[in-house]
Amino acid sequence: MAKINVQCPKCGANIKINAPEVVAVVAPISAIPVVAAFPAKKLNAAEAKIEALRSAGVNVENLFSIRGTNGAYEVGRLNDGQFSVVSDDDPIFAAIKASRTIPDRRLFRRWIMAQVFHMLSEKDCKTGNPIGFTAALRRKGYKYQWKMVVEELRVQAKLFNDDPENYAERNRWFNRSVVIQMANDYIKLVKNIVGTIRIRHCKGVPYVRLDGTDIFVDDLQTRVYASLEKLVKSIKNTRNPGALHKATVNFYQAVKNTCLFFDMEQSKAFKDAYKGAGAFFTLKNLILFHDCVFPKMDQEASIAYLNYLVNDKDFEGYKLFGVLKDFLITNHIDIEAKQREWQK
Repeated sequence: MAKINVQCPKCGANIKINAPEVVAVVAPISAIPVVAAFPAKKLNAAEAKIEALRSAGVNVENLFSIRGTNGAYEVGRLNDGQFSVVSDDDPIFAAIKASRTIPDRRLFRRWIMAQVFHMLSEKDCKTGNPIGFTAALRRKGYKYQWKMVVEELRVQAKLFNDDPENYAERNRWFNRSVVIQMANDYIKLVKNIVGTIRIRHCKGVPYVRLDGTDIFVDDLQTRVYASLEKLVKSIKNTRNPGALHKATVNFYQAVKNTCLFFDMEQSKAFKDAYKGAGAFFTLKNLILFHDCVFPKMDQEASIAYLNYLVNDKDFEGYKLFGVLKDFLITNHIDIEAKQREWQK
C-alpha cells in the first residue's frame, strides 16, 4: 500500500502512514436553538478530535472528518492541494485519547476549566468552608483584572485572522464594550478615593496625595481625570482587535501611574465577563471530553444548546455561571475528585 507523509500540527514532525481509500465527509456545524430534547447523533471520534484542536486555538480550517472503506472515521488534512490522513498515533491525538483534554497547561481552555474548579473549591483558611467563586476572584486583587484582560486581548488579536471561530467565542465575553466599562469604573473609583483622602495644604494651596503622588486639587481634572477620559475615548475609537489591545495596554499603564491598590473594587463588567467565559469553556470541555450533557440531550444537542444560550447577547455571564452550577449537579461532578484525578 502506498505511503503518505502526515505532518503533526503540534510539533511539525513528519510521520509516514498507509494511505487508505477514503471518502470525505464534512462535519456538520450546528447552532440551532434547543429548547427540548431532540434526536441527534453523537460527534464521531474524528469530529471530537477536530473540536479539541479548535478549542486549543489550533487552526482547523484544513481538517476534515473522513470515513474509510471499513466505515471507521479518521481525521484528514488538505494542504496545498494534497490530501493526507492524520494517524491515530499522532502525538496530539494520542494524548487527547488518553487524557480527554489537550495536554498543554498553557492552553486557555484547559487552564480556565481548572481555574474555575479551583476557585469553586477555594476555602477560608480559618473555617475551612468554601468562600464562593466571587470571593475567590476578589482575592486575586484589582490589578489582576487588567493583567488578565490585556493578555486576553493580545491573544484575540492573533486569533482574529488565524481562527475566526475561536476569536468569536472569546470575544463574546471580553470585548471593547467590557473594556470601556472597566475604564469608566476605574475613573469613578479614583474620584471616590480622592473624595475620602485627607486634603493637605502647601502655602495655603490644597492638595491631595494620590497613591504617593502629590496633586493640587485644582489640577486633578487636567492631570488625572482628563487624561484618563482621553484614553477611554481612544478605546472607543478602536476598530480592530490589535488596536483594542494597544489602547487597553495604554489605559492599564495609566492605571499603574495614577492609583492602584490591591483592594480596589473590581469592575462589575469584568466579573460578569470572567464568570461567563469561565462557565462557557468549562461547560464545553465537560460536554466534549467528560461525557456530560444537559438533561434529556446527547452530546451534540448539548453543544447546540450551549451555543444557543450564548448567542443571546443579553444573556449575562453570571446567568451562565448559574447554568454551570446546575450542570455540575445534574452530571454528578465532584469537583475535588476531578482535581485529584488530574493530579495523578
